[in-house]
Amino acid sequence: MSTYTRPKTRRQLRHPASRSKSHRLDKQQGDARRQTEWIGLDAPERPSPARSFTGLTGHEYTFADGQWRRCDGPEEFADYLETQRMLRSWFRDRTQRQGVPVTMRREVKHPLDFATTTFPPWLSDWTAAEIAAGRDPRPKLAAIRHAWLPGAQKMFEGERFVLGYAFHADTDDLHFDLALSRQDGEGGRIGATGLHLVGPWCVGVDRQIRAGADVRAEKRSQMRRSVANFRRRYGEDAVPLDVTLARALDAAADTVLGAELTPYREAYARRVPELERQHAAAELAKVDAAQAQLRQWSAPAPSPEITPG
Repeated sequence: MSTYTRPKTRRQLRHPASRSKSHRLDKQQGDARRQTEWIGLDAPERPSPARSFTGLTGHEYTFADGQWRRCDGPEEFADYLETQRMLRSWFRDRTQRQGVPVTMRREVKHPLDFATTTFPPWLSDWTAAEIAAGRDPRPKLAAIRHAWLPGAQKMFEGERFVLGYAFHADTDDLHFDLALSRQDGEGGRIGATGLHLVGPWCVGVDRQIRAGADVRAEKRSQMRRSVANFRRRYGEDAVPLDVTLARALDAAADTVLGAELTPYREAYARRVPELERQHAAAELAKVDAAQAQLRQWSAPAPSPEITPG
């Protein structure tokens, strides 16, 4: 999966700091929300692999003056993001007043963006297996990061300033959050409002296809429609940034791990049809639960007993 988020509240801004109190609270509340659907009844959770990354913790790095620096305290990255939001909350714009060119200082309400790129499922499986076997995956994960991160930065050249990143180990799929901004903090700005993104569903399906999974025909058709819509919007030569980030991370993992990763990718590809069946069964169970609830609500009330006078 790969997502792109523009934080609008202080809490959203602090969320990417993987060790902060606000992130832990968001995680707890998100887990609780996933147990219940909006229809107002307890429904089965969507199936997902439960991986254990015990001992693997998140970390954060800031990027300033061309240098990466690791954050020490659990709140340091969140505090840094708040500071960057304040520094980059404005830009200078050229306009005209009564026909005279003038420069104005304009406010930016949401100056920071976040691009999230998850590990491919087979890399998360490899990591969990290494931990279960008592081996430390961190040196190889660091090598994957070093192979991926410079290329990821280059993808944002001219579009966003990279302010830092956070690594998250508290989810079933490990992931990176890149902190970005259009504003340079001195009145200048780069890029356009939006980035060329196709969406996390397409990123996931692209990974399934590249892993060699047997993907349903209707899913492939939806993928083709999504790609066609993207090209109509951005042009035939446009490349989805989120897919590019994910493919680059997958390639970095292949470079570092090589054949060591192959059995995990093949196992994931074999698992995809069963995962699709489980997802469909979960959706059907939600429909059944909703129907049962609606039948209960729509059942006629019992007639009051009439007592003879």
